[in-house]
Amino acid sequence: MKQMIKKIGSLVDTIAFEKGELSFFALALREDSIVWDLLIAADWIDKDRKNSLDYLVRKVQGVLTTHELLDLSGIILLDNDYFSGVSQFKSESGWEENNIDLYGVAVKKAYVFVASDVEVYLETEQTKKKNFK
Repeated sequence: MKQMIKKIGSLVDTIAFEKGELSFFALALREDSIVWDLLIAADWIDKDRKNSLDYLVRKVQGVLTTHELLDLSGIILLDNDYFSGVSQFKSESGWEENNIDLYGVAVKKAYVFVASDVEVYLETEQTKKKNFK
């Protein structure tokens, strides 16, 4: 798992260089799941979601082994409008969060590599739910 986290974290700078800055980038393990979700938000994603998702899938498939890919349920694109205009925190190794509520979803564990604001986790239930697409 540590290798998978490092590999996912290594994509942050590459993606930012090739496509543009990320507003949110995290691996999350839902409470009711045994596989991880990769959550991503960026301005360039909102402009062309299909091609952005195709690009991100290629990038992830390029760094993870087949076994590691089986531990990833999918890539979830979040609405970037929620993150715009706030300060950004980055960590290539990711910081760990445990037992949090992320956009109305109970998350057992998350590794956050880019987040626009720590307060993102503490918004109202109504705000969180509208951001999942």
